[in-house]
Amino acid sequence: MRLFRSWKRAAVGAASVVAAMALATGCGKKASSPDERYKEAEQKQVKEISSQFTGAYETTRQKLAGDKVQSGSGDVVITLEDSGKSTLSAMMGGMDLSWINTLGMKMSAKVGQTALEESIALSLNEKALGTFNIVMADSDMYLQIPELADKYMHIPGSLLGEDVSVSTMMGEYKKLPEGKKLEELVNSYSKIITDAAKNVKESKEDVTVGDYTVNATKLEVTFDGEQLTELGKKIVETAKNDQNLADIIKASTDEATYEKFKESLEKEGEQKLEGKLVSTIWLGEGDKVIARELRIENANANENYVFTMKAPNKGEDFASEITFSEDGNELFRVDGKGKNNGKKMSGEFSFSQEGSKVAVLTLDELDLEALKKSELTAKGSVRLESESSSSMMDLSAFVLDFDLTETSKSTKGTMTLKSGDAPFVTVAVDMTRGEGGSEPSAPADVVDVADEQAFEAYVKGANWNAYLAQLRQTDIPSNYLDMFEQSLKASGMMQ
Repeated sequence: MRLFRSWKRAAVGAASVVAAMALATGCGKKASSPDERYKEAEQKQVKEISSQFTGAYETTRQKLAGDKVQSGSGDVVITLEDSGKSTLSAMMGGMDLSWINTLGMKMSAKVGQTALEESIALSLNEKALGTFNIVMADSDMYLQIPELADKYMHIPGSLLGEDVSVSTMMGEYKKLPEGKKLEELVNSYSKIITDAAKNVKESKEDVTVGDYTVNATKLEVTFDGEQLTELGKKIVETAKNDQNLADIIKASTDEATYEKFKESLEKEGEQKLEGKLVSTIWLGEGDKVIARELRIENANANENYVFTMKAPNKGEDFASEITFSEDGNELFRVDGKGKNNGKKMSGEFSFSQEGSKVAVLTLDELDLEALKKSELTAKGSVRLESESSSSMMDLSAFVLDFDLTETSKSTKGTMTLKSGDAPFVTVAVDMTRGEGGSEPSAPADVVDVADEQAFEAYVKGANWNAYLAQLRQTDIPSNYLDMFEQSLKASGMMQ
């Protein structure tokens, strides 16, 4: 069997390494031999990364798997600026949009063990448009528009095409493995792989990106087909007798699924791998990994892949380059430069696909300490390049500015789409999260939409006159509301 049958499999692996290398840190004192130095650098890096990711995972898992009700509330306000109005108006044949300034959503939600509920109050220019109260219980949905009626509309799951209940969905979260077990799994199997590294070649080689050059130690190891086959067998044998792995699979599925997994392992262990994998790392000061290359070569096949990552630095200043290539053709590239003091990072980074630049990310500030806690504090902008444009619109004329802060308890920030200095649309978010409170449940006063006669009476009995009167107090043009009223009367919904 060739090593990786399609570029997509290789791309998934490369993406995983990108995420890992982005968080690489120093690797302690130097080991005595190239083999030991390579293994120590790789294993320490994996442990640090797995600890960080599984720590964040465990925090989320505990909330989802816990018995406490999770709740949240907040506001989303969309502001249509003057430039945005004129552009949209032109695209819509000159339609007058001067009456639209802001669209608001005031939201609240609760998620329990057997049901979830959400309320969304809509507004136009800070004037109420209407409210949607939604409850999901079992596999059914309940919808109330209080401005029209007190009763909830009961929409059975069979009409929604849903057969999974809320309690079943929440129960699945309880099956998620603990972060500690996942961390042990990642560390143990990565150690099997790095321990297989033999005859590591060591040499001195500079790492250069743009104007940045760092003196480095190059460590390169080659796994040929025979070595990879033996490595695969060792991993399979370990997995067959791994109680931690068995516990994780059984907890999230069942005994029968685990037995099928073991059977598939037997087949994998019989596979003979061809081609070779060449792994190279470059170590800078303190044996910090500053560059990496993974090269997959398949003999007699046009399936050869190369992933590279370079991040040389001079003090707080750094340059970075990440590429992924297939058969000598570069499919993806990210490059840029900036500053990183270990706590905060800034810089400008370009994204290219198959040789064409598609976007530029400018980071005014990214809080690295917050990232370690699975939080986000970031400010900057994203600009699409002309290659992302269509025949309908030149997207390179637009920039999306963002200023976001997200913690375990809140999300706050703004995003503004603009052209030059002229803002088009601004989205402001202010949400808070917490836990505790009463368990949500299905409402008692309902009308079943599957009962055509009862539902027709419900619709015709809705308080359309009062609702239209409310809408006429907003800034919606009267001619639009007149057409709405006429359609209600024509359909018999309103007398």
